[in-house]
Amino acid sequence: MKPINVRLSKPPQSSFKFKKIQKESLEFNWHYHPEYEIMFMYKSRGKRFVGDNIDYYQEGDLFFIGPNLPHTWYSPPGANSNGSIHEAILVQFKDNMNGIQFRQIPEFISIVHLFSIARRGLQFFGKTREEIVNLLFKIEHLDGADRLLTLLKILDIMGHADKSERKILSSIEFTNRFQEKEQSRIDKVCTYINQNYKKKLKLEDVAAIANMSTTAFSRFFKKSTGKTFVNYVNELRIGWACKLLIETEMTIAEICYEVGFNNLSNFNRRFYERHKMSPRQYRQSFGAKL
Repeated sequence: MKPINVRLSKPPQSSFKFKKIQKESLEFNWHYHPEYEIMFMYKSRGKRFVGDNIDYYQEGDLFFIGPNLPHTWYSPPGANSNGSIHEAILVQFKDNMNGIQFRQIPEFISIVHLFSIARRGLQFFGKTREEIVNLLFKIEHLDGADRLLTLLKILDIMGHADKSERKILSSIEFTNRFQEKEQSRIDKVCTYINQNYKKKLKLEDVAAIANMSTTAFSRFFKKSTGKTFVNYVNELRIGWACKLLIETEMTIAEICYEVGFNNLSNFNRRFYERHKMSPRQYRQSFGAKL
């Protein structure tokens, strides 16, 4: 799909953009921009797309997205518990931060390394996440040098995070391969898939949208997204199944057919491949965390 090249603006008296988001829903808006982005999902649940990584996100998840990495957050109205609105904190900035040359300052070597791996997208956990979240809440009430120094502290914490408390999201193959021109060729295809994955999708029908033979389309789709057509669709379906397992009392068989699978054993097999547990175990384990 073609990600939209977004041009962002920041307050005239600030080196970076800080915004509290409050929305009834998060629309599917596949996009990229030259700024780095910190996204803290304060009160929001839904599906995230970062490069070629597709997964379900929960309240309290924290992400750091590098420049020009296609991404989006998607959650329809009513997806939150009790139907509450989505709340998130967004921070965006460029790597020179209005003149700060990170690569020329020895004390910022950890931040320089952070910037490098952030080009694939990162998620943070544990104490690292807690420290960063506490500082994010403080930024809103700061101004002047304190505001900027707090952001630098956040980046330093991220740069020193233990590998057990961070996860790289997108594949290096996708990051190296991404080109706007290539992605634009399958814009209609990926939009169609994301709108219709719960229905029965035939490879030949989707290939026809791209005006390609099934063989040529399969090669192109794998090259463009890093996934086969079947795996891409299955990830979307499993992601939706996770939401239904968590938030509804539908039976596993009902969920299987609702998300687009037509065979229960295949659904269970694909779910296990993704989460290393059965749908029933997933529902039980997630329920224990609520």
